[in-house]
Amino acid sequence: MRHIPKILCLATMMLFLLPVVQKVKPFVEVQPLKGVYVHTEKPQLTFSSFVKGEWQKNADRYVKEHFGFHEHFIRLYNQCFWTIWHRPADPSPVLVGKDDYLFEPSFVNEYYTGCFNEFYPDSIPLCERPQIFHRRMSRLAKLQAILEEQGVHLFLALLPGKERIYPQYLPNPGPRTGNHTSKTQPRAYDLYRNSRYDFRRIDLCHCFDSLNGHTPYLLFTKTGTHWSNIASTYAFDSVMRYMQTFGPPIHPVTLGTPYYAPTREPDNDLYHLLNIMAPVPADSNLYVDVTLTGTRPGRNPSLVVIGDSFFWNILYNFPIQELFSDFRYWYYFSTIYYDPAHDKVADIDLVDELLRTDYVMLSYCTVQLYDCGNGFINRALLELCYDPGEIQAVRDSIAADTTSTLTIDQLIDKNLEQYFPAIAEPLPTKRCTKIAQQK
Repeated sequence: MRHIPKILCLATMMLFLLPVVQKVKPFVEVQPLKGVYVHTEKPQLTFSSFVKGEWQKNADRYVKEHFGFHEHFIRLYNQCFWTIWHRPADPSPVLVGKDDYLFEPSFVNEYYTGCFNEFYPDSIPLCERPQIFHRRMSRLAKLQAILEEQGVHLFLALLPGKERIYPQYLPNPGPRTGNHTSKTQPRAYDLYRNSRYDFRRIDLCHCFDSLNGHTPYLLFTKTGTHWSNIASTYAFDSVMRYMQTFGPPIHPVTLGTPYYAPTREPDNDLYHLLNIMAPVPADSNLYVDVTLTGTRPGRNPSLVVIGDSFFWNILYNFPIQELFSDFRYWYYFSTIYYDPAHDKVADIDLVDELLRTDYVMLSYCTVQLYDCGNGFINRALLELCYDPGEIQAVRDSIAADTTSTLTIDQLIDKNLEQYFPAIAEPLPTKRCTKIAQQK
């Protein structure tokens, strides 16, 4: 009996040493946490940072993020919140609605208050933000006309958000749904729907509204933030049929008979973001397989998709690279996927990339529509209508004016036609050397 205290003390010491051993020489495989995290870099000790106290703060933050079994402790902490209060621990990218439907905060904000505050900086007054959206849509029409002359077919696909299809399951509005001060600001989709824009588009929001409640499958799963796999499959089949009304033919596909199967990615992506210890519920959902049928109509066309994460569901279900001879996914017009030669759109020759493409699809859900194109529309207009030297000269002249509180890109977005008047001309591409050489 007298050895029990010593044994307990030794066991306690070993328990506290385990995270140190795991960090120095890992002996247990640990699954990383789900979601996007900005990890603290290991701070460099300098005399200046030590005297100012910066190194101590950064070192403390680094140690908290990098000790052994950090992921296990986070999951245990989150599990306690989920088990006791049935809600995620703060801060969390997940909100729990009625009947355990999970939502991203942005989609809840979109329903109750709109998301202009999330996509437009405070330096731009609220009353000016709808005008910016309208200008962007008008420029999209101009860009579509310019590309059409070059044989490039640009169109917009509008996708519904979960808040639009299942508002009855949204959590009640409260402080955790955002910091909006106005409850009367417009929504981007309402601005689009109530205006007459002269550009090619397919409105899947309207389609999903009519399907809601009339399908044997969920349009959005309880545990996912994106449209369900099966809904996205049927939707993109419709998109491809629409594309062929104005562009080259695409290899025909057949959608099989729907069948039940255990839930697949990303139909449970929000549940994973809870980062709890409990396993994913063993639910099942309807799915449908896609197969190529018939004969290929000549060459396969090429496709560039610019948009948000909703397109990943399509990539999980469609043989995109077999349907299109050259497919590139410019994710939020930032990171490039399915292009072995490029990783970032900042590194590409945009004019060359567009001129060798048959279809350009802008794919945005209701929440992401506020920033439709993510800068693509302005950049494409400029580079199709001006040579790089002319664009840089204008940017330099804007930079010389230090009186404005807006950035150069914000000023160009606000006064694009003023800084670059050739865009409004009947033949705006006559200044582009690449297009002239191609002709």
